[in-house]
Amino acid sequence: MNIRILSVLGVMALAVAAWFFYQEEVEIKPALPQAPVASSEVVQISAVQTNPETGETEYTLTADSLVQNTSGEDEMLGASIHWQPPAGEKYTLTAKRATLAQTTGDLSLSQGFRMVRAATATKPEMVIEGAALLGNTKSRTVSSQEPLVVTQGEDKFKAAGFRANLQTGDYEFDKIEVLFNAPKRQNKPLF
Repeated sequence: MNIRILSVLGVMALAVAAWFFYQEEVEIKPALPQAPVASSEVVQISAVQTNPETGETEYTLTADSLVQNTSGEDEMLGASIHWQPPAGEKYTLTAKRATLAQTTGDLSLSQGFRMVRAATATKPEMVIEGAALLGNTKSRTVSSQEPLVVTQGEDKFKAAGFRANLQTGDYEFDKIEVLFNAPKRQNKPLF
């Protein structure tokens, strides 16, 4: 009889232990890899691109450093581009971050950009500042769908976005906001 009682108690202890371990089951979640960090950095970048037809320098690019971002793209920090399309005017583009695809010519400036068209004999310097700029060095176009500020000489206005062909010098601005200061009235006879 002792064996029967001991075997029943043993089976009950085994059932209690199985129930206890079943209740303590920990959910195992799969491990997710973290985004890779830059594994290399190159500082003091300088590059020159020549025009394939004329052989003359079209743009010069300098940057404080070059890193690989989480998408695997090469990204320049503290970028500056001096660009002169053939038969176009001189431009300087600067940004905190920039990417440039050499094969397609796609250019992306982010975290604030500044585009300066150099002054000519007939036009004052024009400065366009905004958050992000997209462009293409092969088609020689730039655009932004972010709010921006345009300053040319004494004139200044805001726009919701713009598109420009740097080769032809054609600009198209969206939703322009201008503050007009009329000249002070002077009471003088006309004749």
